[in-house]
Amino acid sequence: MKRILKTVSLIMAILMLMQIPFAANAAFDAPALTRGEWDELYEEYCDENTLPMLCVGADENSVSLVWHADKEKAQPKVRLAKNKNMSGYVEFTGKTTEAENDEQVVCRVVMDGLEENTTYYYKWYSDNGWSKAYKYETKSFSDHKALVVGDIQIGGQTEDSSVQSDVGYNWNNVLAEALQENPDISYLVSPGDNTSTGKTADEWQTLLMPAGVRSIPMALAIGNHDKKGMTYNYYTNMPNEYFGKYFEGLDRDFWFRYGDVLYLVFDACSASAADHMAMAKEATEKNPDAKWRIGIMHQALFGPSVCAFSTETQILLNAVFTPIFDTFDVDLVLTGHSHMQGRSHFMYESMTIGRAESGKTYTDPLGTVYLNTNAFCDHSSFEEYEFLNLPYVAYSFGKNDVTTYTTLDFKGDTMKIETMRGDNSELLDSLTIVKTDDDHNDDGILKKFHRLLYKVVEVLGWVYLEGDKITVAIRGGHF
Repeated sequence: MKRILKTVSLIMAILMLMQIPFAANAAFDAPALTRGEWDELYEEYCDENTLPMLCVGADENSVSLVWHADKEKAQPKVRLAKNKNMSGYVEFTGKTTEAENDEQVVCRVVMDGLEENTTYYYKWYSDNGWSKAYKYETKSFSDHKALVVGDIQIGGQTEDSSVQSDVGYNWNNVLAEALQENPDISYLVSPGDNTSTGKTADEWQTLLMPAGVRSIPMALAIGNHDKKGMTYNYYTNMPNEYFGKYFEGLDRDFWFRYGDVLYLVFDACSASAADHMAMAKEATEKNPDAKWRIGIMHQALFGPSVCAFSTETQILLNAVFTPIFDTFDVDLVLTGHSHMQGRSHFMYESMTIGRAESGKTYTDPLGTVYLNTNAFCDHSSFEEYEFLNLPYVAYSFGKNDVTTYTTLDFKGDTMKIETMRGDNSELLDSLTIVKTDDDHNDDGILKKFHRLLYKVVEVLGWVYLEGDKITVAIRGGHF
């Protein structure tokens, strides 16, 4: 009998040990839904605009929450605890700012002092009092994984509400697939076009309907569709927003850091070269020890699709942004806009300076890799672009009936980039970069010379901005 008990105890101990690695990376509460289940959810929430967005913080120790509330009832307060019954909670108070309507205000609250590998629960003060408790789990602050999706573009290419629901359904289920297959994801980044018109609250409400967004902080760049209106200004709370000298209206860049990774997020719909360069300089000077530098912008500089034939992208945006990425040794740039998944070889001064073949590992490579996302809202086929043989394209995926997602896995000196199908997580493309040299040398003689030459770009960018104001006024908004 004792022998049996010892055997049972040993088996139980082994099972408990086997569960330990999974405890810190428990599955997200992000279920895939049937069409009927989604329709019920959409019907319940589509006429409101009070769902909150969980946003990345300035660093890994913080996140923020933003939501709309009735002007008469609003209290910008969030409670955070380490248990679901919320005992021993810490209360954070933020601020309210004007909303896009006269009945509401926008509440923004930052929660800081977060610890790694910790399960938290939070509540926010809604129009109906304190919300129910939602779970948010921090992961490792050093080795961690990011999720990349782009052109969520709630609303699609039309203002038809049924299309908006269709895109929302796809968004919910691709997000569910990515989070269930990657329970160690720490945050989500998007290179823009989060909405279709940038003008209506229901686009943001649909974006925030999936349960997964309540447990993953998001960093959302501005795309041209977002910039057709001003709602981005009222539904997000991005850290370290940089408004610059020449930005106007919705224009702004921002940056944040997570562990050894510094993200430089640009509003590529603004040609204000001076402001973009100044933001990059500020962020890198404040984070000289960040091992990895990643840029995020909407338009695809070296994408596999139509952007290759866009004079605005290949001439204007190339002149504005590639010198920034080259000057500050940016390792990876995440883009969207063309609605076609693809990735470049290693680029420097708009030229291919090194191969970046799928499935291979490269140590201390020169140059920058550009990765382009496809879209949730567009199921057109772009397979014909796979045969263009563009010299800078290392990989492309033109089957847009499948929305893809990408993960960035940071472990020690390694960044692994993987792109998967959004319906079954089949691996489509991978690239591993190993970095043994952390010296960015931003003040080298050659880079100082590049910055001097960039003054010409700054002047030309200012001239373009003035002309673009007239163009935007004539056509009634951004393209």
